[in-house]
Amino acid sequence: MRIIVAFLIIFSAGEASVAQTQYPKVREELLKMEQIDQDARTKCTNLPADPQMKCFTEIGKTIDEPNTKRINEIFDQIGFPNTGKVGKDGLRAYMILLQHATPDELRIKSSGPITEAFKNKEIPPLDYANFVDRLRLHQGKKQLYGSGFEFKDGKLVMNPVEDPKNLEKRRKEIGLPPLAEYMKMMGELYHLEVVVPSN
Repeated sequence: MRIIVAFLIIFSAGEASVAQTQYPKVREELLKMEQIDQDARTKCTNLPADPQMKCFTEIGKTIDEPNTKRINEIFDQIGFPNTGKVGKDGLRAYMILLQHATPDELRIKSSGPITEAFKNKEIPPLDYANFVDRLRLHQGKKQLYGSGFEFKDGKLVMNPVEDPKNLEKRRKEIGLPPLAEYMKMMGELYHLEVVVPSN
């Protein structure tokens, strides 16, 4: 099983946006699901490479599969959970859970609304890049923003990138930090060497 990782841990938990959400109970549920997801992943990142990969694989079964089922149900009930429906933090939680969703059907259904939400500044650049790159990688395409990495030989290795010469330009255009800065954050988070292949 191929595990793709990206910088997804949330540092802005204080962003409460309860006021005037259309579905406050759904928001609360998304936030609880995200907390469980992130707590489990944080425990994995404190392990060496091979046990870390096994830990993420186990989370895929015990946490991601049930969460995928539930966010599909939420989407079917209320549509795309934008900020008007679940608040900014609820949407961010949805984005995290969607990143870890097992099949791509919900990603595909969410693609248009996510692009629109990004244009409306409801989704931060990193969340958008993670979404776009993950979907492209799952579809057998090269990523656009360089946010996806996979475990190889005890390291995190960047997945193939479309037009690598213009990667930094694309990152800057949507508001991402330079790749070197992103790789440093990845290394600090996962406690592994982060590399770009030389091909």
